[in-house]
Amino acid sequence: MREDRSAALFARIGSYASIMPGILARLWRFVIGPAVFRPAAHYMRGPGPKCREKNERPQA
Repeated sequence: MREDRSAALFARIGSYASIMPGILARLWRFVIGPAVFRPAAHYMRGPGPKCREKNERPQA
């Protein structure tokens, strides 16, 4: 009886070992984010209207 239970346990661990790398890879991508650099995500267009209003020079 004991050998049957240990064989079943090892079979279950083996099935987890086959899917674990995929699960860990997805978890890692979720934690660190995408590995692709997207310049549009970091693009700044320049100062906005509040900055222009604050730094506006008086016209002569």
